[in-house]
Amino acid sequence: MTPSRSLRLGVVALLAGALAAPLPATFASATEAPAPDISSSSGLVAETGTFAPGVTRIGGADRYDVSAATSTNTFPNPGVKVAYVVSGEVFADALSASALAGGLGGPVLLTRKSELPGSVSTELDRLKPKAIVVLGGENSVSSSVYEKLADYTPVISRIGGADRYEVSAAASAAAFYSPLPTYSVPVAYVASGESFPDALSGSASAAHLGGPVLLTRKGEIPPSVKAELMRLRPKRIVVLGGAGTIDDAVITTLREIQPAAFRLAGNNRYETSVFVSQGFDPGVDTVVVASGAVYPDALSGGPTAIAGSGPVVLVDPAGISPAVHTELTRLAPKRIVVLGGPNTVPQSVVDALSAYIRP
Repeated sequence: MTPSRSLRLGVVALLAGALAAPLPATFASATEAPAPDISSSSGLVAETGTFAPGVTRIGGADRYDVSAATSTNTFPNPGVKVAYVVSGEVFADALSASALAGGLGGPVLLTRKSELPGSVSTELDRLKPKAIVVLGGENSVSSSVYEKLADYTPVISRIGGADRYEVSAAASAAAFYSPLPTYSVPVAYVASGESFPDALSGSASAAHLGGPVLLTRKGEIPPSVKAELMRLRPKRIVVLGGAGTIDDAVITTLREIQPAAFRLAGNNRYETSVFVSQGFDPGVDTVVVASGAVYPDALSGGPTAIAGSGPVVLVDPAGISPAVHTELTRLAPKRIVVLGGPNTVPQSVVDALSAYIRP
């Protein structure tokens, strides 16, 4: 079974399970309805949305508007298989959603805890998703928002947990499911659950290679994440980020699960982003560029990179670093999509990105 097929079946199982009875407590469906026909899904999005060749900026008044605009441009056709709704007030659950977004190519939309933003409501109405998956417990996305989502589809499920690490493990379990006892994923990325940059960089690469991004504490692997890694039986474990974010002791523990566990890290978050990006061949369709200094506008960009079969590359608002310059030159993308307005990624940086577009 290929990674893309097993990932697709995992998400299909999740959505079909949203209507089955009895349900796990974290996968409760809002109402009873026929299961959507998703068996013919071909996996990742087979289109590059409305992005023209060249450099495109996606901005908005706030992170919620940016997530809605990113969805509109990446998924121009209504009737998506699934949309993921996550908190826009913390980064962790949105990063976990990227593992699921790789399965059916759905958007990641941000919400306030107790209120669905108007721009996101409008986008869900346009998308007409067959199903909605909420990432995070009621402390992240309230029951009132969950119930409001029934206005857009009768098929709703929640992937929750006691903390961001349990949500991360549950998202992986939903995305990467197989009944085969010999099942294993090609790779699993492990990134800090306490800072956003490394997991953000890893989201598109993980989907590209057919594996999840799992979150960890700096000094120890949470039990739920360790159990999920043992179930996944990855052929490789890649730890994203330096010892300042994940201790060497964590890698030692990971090598008990898979001896081929190693650290991928640069001198800073931008170099780490480049190292992750190097898993993509030159001539990619799309590169998503996001600020490495602030996270909100970047949270919904994973599906855009996945749809364009390219990486997420972090840039310093002060300018394009030598490492990022070298990598963008190597990638020579057809499109670069910049997430966030000029307060997030200055116009001078956006202007400089045009030099990397292939003729």
